[in-house]
Amino acid sequence: MRAVDLGVPLPVVRRETTAVEAGRLIADSGLVGLVIANKLGVPTAIVSAVDVLRLMVPGYLLDDVSLAAVFDEAGAGELWEHLADRSVGDLLDDQGVAVRKILAIESDATLVEIAARMVDARTQIALVRDSPREAPTFVTLPAVISAVLAGAGDPGPRSAPQ
Repeated sequence: MRAVDLGVPLPVVRRETTAVEAGRLIADSGLVGLVIANKLGVPTAIVSAVDVLRLMVPGYLLDDVSLAAVFDEAGAGELWEHLADRSVGDLLDDQGVAVRKILAIESDATLVEIAARMVDARTQIALVRDSPREAPTFVTLPAVISAVLAGAGDPGPRSAPQ
């Protein structure tokens, strides 16, 4: 299996993308992270879905997580009102966020090479280098793990033990 076989289109966001838009992309598509493009529209960075969630949670709650226990559902609604004012750019500028440079892999890279390079780069998403600029394709960590398991003879999803 090669990168070209695992490649899928993913949404690409920019610094101006709001926290609401970024969160909606992750929630609706089950994404492990977001691809971020530079001003020219070229994918340059990756942030994990958990870091996008970090953008949504007020900083004072991250500083003292025990405060979160005092909010009921009604009070929590007030916490989310600020989301329209936050952007992916805020996330990129946050020192506590791991912004990873996008890993580019050749379209003919093997599964073993893809897996090793993604682990080495500690990334969940890699750009397939030869994909068209206007419609880039990416290899995701879940696709790589699924292909590794299939190669290992795993028959697929099982029901949870009772």
